[in-house]
Amino acid sequence: MTCIEALAGIFFMASYLPSSSVVFRRLFQPASDAYQGSVKTYDCTELTDLDFLEMGVGRCLSDSQTGRDFIQRHGDHDRKQVSVDLFFKNLKSKRRLANLKSVGDGIKTALDIDLFDALDGIKELENFAVYAGDGHYHSAAVHDKKEVSSDGSERNAATGHFFLLNLRNHLLSHLGTALKGDGRKREHDMHAIKRSTMDQLRNGEPKGRKVIVAWDKAGIDFPFWQKAKHCSGLYFISREKENMKLTRCGNRPINGKDLRNEGVTRDEQVGPGGSGGEMFRRISYTDPVTGDSYVFLTTEMTLEPGILVLIYKHRWDIEKVFDELKNKLAEKKSWASGSVAKTIHAHFLCLTHNLLVRLEAIVETAEGLTNGNEEKRKRKRRIATEKNGG
Repeated sequence: MTCIEALAGIFFMASYLPSSSVVFRRLFQPASDAYQGSVKTYDCTELTDLDFLEMGVGRCLSDSQTGRDFIQRHGDHDRKQVSVDLFFKNLKSKRRLANLKSVGDGIKTALDIDLFDALDGIKELENFAVYAGDGHYHSAAVHDKKEVSSDGSERNAATGHFFLLNLRNHLLSHLGTALKGDGRKREHDMHAIKRSTMDQLRNGEPKGRKVIVAWDKAGIDFPFWQKAKHCSGLYFISREKENMKLTRCGNRPINGKDLRNEGVTRDEQVGPGGSGGEMFRRISYTDPVTGDSYVFLTTEMTLEPGILVLIYKHRWDIEKVFDELKNKLAEKKSWASGSVAKTIHAHFLCLTHNLLVRLEAIVETAEGLTNGNEEKRKRKRRIATEKNGG
């Protein structure tokens, strides 16, 4: 990310950006365009679909901590008066959710053509879509039912979501809302992954296009990912867990002439202990700058190891997005109770983030404005690399 955090901060500091303002109209334009071809539209006289979409994005950008506070501010900006009851009623609408999803998908399709590709230039990845996946939690809604802990005390259970971040263009997608119940405090990542369809995990990528997903250690389940590889062209890369007992089955040659493999010390074929099970790949890497060592596991068997290391390094981008949602947009709490309302909230977070990514690209291209601090950090990393013989 470059100046998107600064953009989000500007909107947040403004408390609420009127939808009639030039800046908001420029920000929201892709959503208006996508709505024209969206599904589940309805000409509602009380609150039009576009008004609902504008309000959702506006609330993400606002510093309001409650829905009531947001509606009060909303009514002060020459917009149609909308009651608190009406706003929360529409947050529970499955039709509104379907339309919001459709608009979000339309925006991602349209913006993918225009946005900068962070992995452009890596020829081997031309036929790969590359994503980072992870879960993100925020506080329960005010009226969420409290759960009884093992010690008998009541507590508010956090609301969880699982997201996919396109590592090429930084567009965010909602994979699913975390399930509660059955004695679980938080849904485990693999449980959420396994109940998702392969098309959802591929984020709708077309048939024939390979997909790599970088997930943290919570996403490791080799039988599942091997099946995903063979049946759906879906590959994963993660970090090795400390307590894993893997059997080395052979060494893979490392092309030392390829500068992208700098820091790669081993590239091995490994398998689970004992007999049976397919082989996968273990890559050992020592960062030339920091000296820190890492071990990666993947089901992708053809790419240069340095490319796979680079992909996992980019997984940190999704953590930066979560930080943006929490600290720049101040989205720390669920908007409402109920699974539909919580899912609508998550999709509005994706929509707002993606609109900011697009606006960031416009600012950088048209105005030549970038994040100076990020550029300084890049220069420091480059200097450190040169000093270490990189």
